[in-house]
Amino acid sequence: MGSLDQFCPECGGPLLFDAVNKRFSCKTCGLFLTREQLSDLRFKQKNIADDGGMRKKARQQADYLDWWLKDKKDKK
Repeated sequence: MGSLDQFCPECGGPLLFDAVNKRFSCKTCGLFLTREQLSDLRFKQKNIADDGGMRKKARQQADYLDWWLKDKKDKK
């Protein structure tokens, strides 16, 4: 198991693997997931984080373009 499997994606608490049920459970919040569900949840969270960074970069580029296109008098 990698180090990511040791922490809950919801609350950050410790995850334990139950070999009998073949599921992960969080000691803090009680989240109970299969390996596939855990992987899907982490993938969705990663995509949301990546999308937020892309929006921020696009906003910064648009702000710079607006600034660049202003008159020199307005740039000060």
